[in-house]
Amino acid sequence: MSDGIALALINDVPVIGARFSQRERALAEAKRLTERVALFVKPGGEATVEVNFEPQNDGRYTLQLYSVGEMIVSIPGLDELTLWRFKKAYSSKKMFILTCFVNSTGKEAESLVETDGLGVVIYKPAAAGKA
Repeated sequence: MSDGIALALINDVPVIGARFSQRERALAEAKRLTERVALFVKPGGEATVEVNFEPQNDGRYTLQLYSVGEMIVSIPGLDELTLWRFKKAYSSKKMFILTCFVNSTGKEAESLVETDGLGVVIYKPAAAGKA
């Protein structure tokens, strides 16, 4: 179980994922996540991914990713402000990076994208007839 969810912006691209207090747990989960996503990738390196935000009873949201009707990942604990920031950046950049974070000695958690290069890039599909 994670210690919540974290969001960072790298060059205005949203980076989101579960937050862990132990680096080993974060690395293991990030590797599991990338392996799980790889199961859905078609030859040529593409997969259709649906991004959902399911309301929780406590007012927060659960980030859920599906592919071919099967859940890839579910990360609970997304507050409304973080959800708003994520949606705004995702709409603007048309992509986000799914990874894990490790609590650092400072205030903000470190993403494994920056420290270890671990993460999955999810692109927002263009509307039909648009590039």
